[in-house]
Amino acid sequence: MRASSGSWAREAKALVRGLIARHDMPVTFQAGIAHACRKVSEVAHSHAYAEKLARDYGYDRIEPLDRDGIRRLIGSDAYVGGDIDRGAGHLHPLNFAIGLARACDAAGVRLHEQSLVTRIVHGAEPAVETDRGRVRARWVVLGANGYLGGLEPSVAARVMPINNFILATEPLGARAADVLAEPVAVADTRFVVNYWRLSEDGRLLFGGGESYGYRFPDIARTVRKPMLEVYPQLRDVAITHAWGGTLAITMNRMPCFARVAPNVLSASGYSGARRGDGDACGAVDGRGGGGSGRTVRPDGRAAPAALPRRGGPALAGAGAGDELVCDAGPARDLRARGWNGRGLSAPGPPEDVFPE
Repeated sequence: MRASSGSWAREAKALVRGLIARHDMPVTFQAGIAHACRKVSEVAHSHAYAEKLARDYGYDRIEPLDRDGIRRLIGSDAYVGGDIDRGAGHLHPLNFAIGLARACDAAGVRLHEQSLVTRIVHGAEPAVETDRGRVRARWVVLGANGYLGGLEPSVAARVMPINNFILATEPLGARAADVLAEPVAVADTRFVVNYWRLSEDGRLLFGGGESYGYRFPDIARTVRKPMLEVYPQLRDVAITHAWGGTLAITMNRMPCFARVAPNVLSASGYSGARRGDGDACGAVDGRGGGGSGRTVRPDGRAAPAALPRRGGPALAGAGAGDELVCDAGPARDLRARGWNGRGLSAPGPPEDVFPE
């Protein structure tokens, strides 16, 4: 939940905190997101960004860090500087999702698990079909993110599913303080981002690597490599759990928020960095959304452009998101991987789920 330049990010973080408190969830919103830079030029950009947010938007919670500062915070020599956003935070996502589900259940919402939607029937009273039946409703909200597949082509053309992976080490005991001096979460500036934090029982939860397609790799082996590049001192530490899932990215790393029909709304494409944005989009969708039929961004500007189809023209006008910068490189990267703009229909299954 790294801060962005408008009120949307602040409201999203307040919404998450409010949901946790209002529904008495067993979830702690832990303040602090560190941004670790690999290059001097990235440090300069990071510090300039913090200065701009403070000067132009009154957001003064980001503390610039030099090489020594980032080293003291994260216990690694792999980075040359960065920053720490004290207004951002992290939480246990599964416990938060369970808390939301329980709140919905208490409010009388009927939840149907293991009910794969195969088709949307548009009309004055839209319906969604599964292999076992049909549900009619006044509104349909598409919140499947990377699991949407080809259910709604207009969204699939702008939102690409990718698989990302996490491992958990054995409890580090006293060594945990040498990994993170504070209970913050960290993300670095690699294009395929590394991110990590400590669990409540002192394990390192480290995310990294990605894949495109229907099968997952050997997750522990895939993620252990970048983990050891950051923390070579953990070479003797056992990996006890590894798992993966499917998220979704857009060309400019901004969410794709769309009214695909008068009574069908969609919010997806959070690019792996926006827990709060998803909840805020859900709140907007729950109120009936906005817009005039075109795809929009939360700040009202035009949505992420369509992803390039195989053999098609290069995408023009790509922009930048909060944490990941998208330029002509990602377009070439997607075409090289054979993305055809229609989405992936069936990501591979995770290996394990780690209950923190």
